Amino acid sequence: MDYKIPAAAMDRVSLLWRLRRRARRGAVCLAFFCVSMALLYAICAENSVPVTDAIFGVRARTRAQPRAHSVIKVLRGGAKSMYIDPQKLPGVIPGDPHRPIPVLSSQNHTLADLGPPSKQMRAREPSGFLAHLLPRPFRRALESLFGAQRKGELSGRKDVEFFGPHGLLGEVWNEDMSSSMLGSRMKKVVQNYQAMNKYGVKVSGPGGISGRPKLSGPELLCQLKEKVEVTTLTSDLQPFSVLPWASQLPLKQLTSDLGPYRSCAVVSSAGSLRNSGLGKEIDSHDAVLRFNAALTSGFEKDVGSKTTIRLVNSQVMASDDNHFLSSSLYSSGVLVAWDPAPFSSDLTQWYNRTDYPIFTQYQRYRRLHPQQPFYILHPRFEWQVWQRIQDNMAEPIQKNPPSSGFLGTVLMMSLCEVVHVYEFLPSRRKTELCHYYQRFYDAACTLGAYHPLLYEKNLVKRMNQGSNREIYISGRVTLPGFSTINCTAEGVPHH
Repeated sequence: MDYKIPAAAMDRVSLLWRLRRRARRGAVCLAFFCVSMALLYAICAENSVPVTDAIFGVRARTRAQPRAHSVIKVLRGGAKSMYIDPQKLPGVIPGDPHRPIPVLSSQNHTLADLGPPSKQMRAREPSGFLAHLLPRPFRRALESLFGAQRKGELSGRKDVEFFGPHGLLGEVWNEDMSSSMLGSRMKKVVQNYQAMNKYGVKVSGPGGISGRPKLSGPELLCQLKEKVEVTTLTSDLQPFSVLPWASQLPLKQLTSDLGPYRSCAVVSSAGSLRNSGLGKEIDSHDAVLRFNAALTSGFEKDVGSKTTIRLVNSQVMASDDNHFLSSSLYSSGVLVAWDPAPFSSDLTQWYNRTDYPIFTQYQRYRRLHPQQPFYILHPRFEWQVWQRIQDNMAEPIQKNPPSSGFLGTVLMMSLCEVVHVYEFLPSRRKTELCHYYQRFYDAACTLGAYHPLLYEKNLVKRMNQGSNREIYISGRVTLPGFSTINCTAEGVPHH
């Protein structure tokens, strides 16, 4: 006897079978997607490429753009348990050295930002059969991770010559560099910053006008000596003198307590210091200045190990990632801190509205390390330096404070007879690698965006007393200390 299954029942069985088959396919596709994303994330982490950049083509914001309300966790409220440094070695910072530290820099731009790309410089579009099969996010990821445009060096490339007699930048930095020489994207970033005036800068003086006569290097040195005074906060200044923690501030100026030194080294954090072999030369100086979170452990061959002074900005001080209060990196040598302030240098106004909580962190550090020499730069110094840059440029510069690199250079010129600055002007090893101790790539770290870095380099190149070959081979600039410069009453060098 044949038993026939009703058609309605057959339809239900068929529907359930199709649903189960689709569910299995969906589960397999989802598993494949998850595994692919995990692999992509791992590759991105290894190559320091933001995942959002790799997948969606979103340009990552880098350290040339400080934000008042950024993702940086600012220490607030009561005391926190101290971080125990596991390595207990001078020059070692806890945490992941490959994680980018937010130190003032622009948007993530690449080789194209140096000017209109030539046919050789244009990024190659993906081609071939696979390029059409792969989804767009994966193509973006592969381009970002393995494409030359994302992570290429500015030197040592076969298809692009940046240095040398016929290179885009010449053998050494061109002291007449201007924003007009930048690529369209980088130019726009710089112009946006030039239009901003967060700190109430009042432009005066002869600068910012094209065609104005240029001062010679010796004349620039005299101007810098006569019109810039390196000053730090002391306990007798208002409004600090009436505050309960005033005793934590030094009694004397930094220039009274330190130096004079015969020879000094200012060591930038530039990625081009890698494989330089300059460590012994740097350590041979009487005093060595380093910046922010630049560690030396593991890089002694290239950057040396001696640290006499460390200049840190308030953003580094406020970041939990840097462990400023507990890391051994900040417990040796002399600390000097700075924070952007109003152009007027009104200390009361600045104290009530700092960019980052420099005074809170200063007090906490002093309670934990009462014997550590620790100074805070007077904001008047920052803007005096800024004015010297603007006065000697043929176009308006960014109305933001100078970089830590240039501030530290001027600081050491007030303490030393001769100052050697390493890789502030890029050598033949020039690279998009921002810092030698991090795997993070950004052309703005060399060309500037937030800071008037491009113009600072122009000024340093004009004042350099060494040879172009020293810049090209070693990335070394030679500047005289202010004590050795003999100027007349008119600010002209006396011969």
